[in-house]
Amino acid sequence: MRFRMEGPTVITLDDKRTVYGPGQLTWQDGEIVSLGPENSDPAPVDQLIRVGDAYLLPGLLNGHNHAAMTLLRGVADDSPLFEWLHDHIFPLEAKLTAEDVYTGTLLACAEMIHTGTVGFADMYFHAEQVARAVEQAGLRAWIARGITGDAQSGQPRLDESLEFATEWRGHPRITPMLGPHAPYTVSFDLLQRVAAAAQECDLGIHIHLAESPQEMAELAQRQTTPFALAHRAGLFSSRILIAHGTHVSASDVDYLVGMRGGIITCPVSNAKLGNGILPYSMLREAGITVGLGTDGPASTNSLDMFLEMKAMAWLQKLAGRHPETFRAEEALIAATTATASVLGHAGGQLAVGRPADFIVVGRRSAHLTPEHDAVANLVYAAQGKDVRYTVVDGHILMAEGIITAFDEQAVILEAESRAKMLTS
Repeated sequence: MRFRMEGPTVITLDDKRTVYGPGQLTWQDGEIVSLGPENSDPAPVDQLIRVGDAYLLPGLLNGHNHAAMTLLRGVADDSPLFEWLHDHIFPLEAKLTAEDVYTGTLLACAEMIHTGTVGFADMYFHAEQVARAVEQAGLRAWIARGITGDAQSGQPRLDESLEFATEWRGHPRITPMLGPHAPYTVSFDLLQRVAAAAQECDLGIHIHLAESPQEMAELAQRQTTPFALAHRAGLFSSRILIAHGTHVSASDVDYLVGMRGGIITCPVSNAKLGNGILPYSMLREAGITVGLGTDGPASTNSLDMFLEMKAMAWLQKLAGRHPETFRAEEALIAATTATASVLGHAGGQLAVGRPADFIVVGRRSAHLTPEHDAVANLVYAAQGKDVRYTVVDGHILMAEGIITAFDEQAVILEAESRAKMLTS
């Protein structure tokens, strides 16, 4: 079937930053087939949707998540990272069942669909249940089974990851990755095994690096940095998604220049946990791609990428001590085209031949009035609740605020029940 949406201001984020207002977008078989001013395509369609007073833009991509941690949202808030992890989160995670992970991920999918996220990179266990939830919800996902331990204890987790990759490789919306958690939870020998497996099987790598001062201090005692260690282990030989990178230094940049992939900053999580601010200007000047993510909902509490765009802009302006050092458009690019680039994905902008992954954001509300600058409104004023439509692979997952793919209220009730059992 051929679909068309007419009436909104279309913000393409293509290389020319083309905007059509009012515009139209036509799609078929999951792909954009026509794009331009309203009434620019006379070809008939099977369904026409008119949405006036709205922005149509590429769907947001969440570059780093632990989606099933929705069930742990609010647990031990306001604790330091290592205390939060070791004293609170890890003991609860040990109790999670496969069905808990499925329900928690589906709950996260509901939140992301409502707030305009069309795809996310995830690291967790029970990866097959994460994939099952994503498949039902209709989103895109880059899924890694978290790997921890040494060469002996971690090998079964690596084997499980490779089995998952074999099973799901080739899925139209799900891309397997390998997920060594971090240098402080994965031995060097196991990191080397992951690097070798990624090269042999042509898989991307998703890892936490340089997230906290504690991590940096621990590795400094071993006279190394997270980036030097990852490079020595061979991780940069594959496409790599580096989560956080908050404490990357000028001496680490040489490891990053020319890599396939990039860094995903999670400003809300990094601020809430007191971990610091990514040195974005230094990375931008070095030509290193920086995308945007939320981190897990147990540390950020929210999966709203509109909040992350605001936080990224606020913190970078604060770090630079001048408001002109970071523009609204940079935050929007980070949440779309830059994260797509890190993931090796063709989405993140609207153009003929690109995936039909887009969102419609209502603009007729008090907090979006007046409009002097559409991009500034989207980054600094819009909220996830303003999203009216979420479309992924040409499928309308939400129309006028109603999720069409699954029973959202049933998922909420099931998640509440499972969360109570976990913490009782």
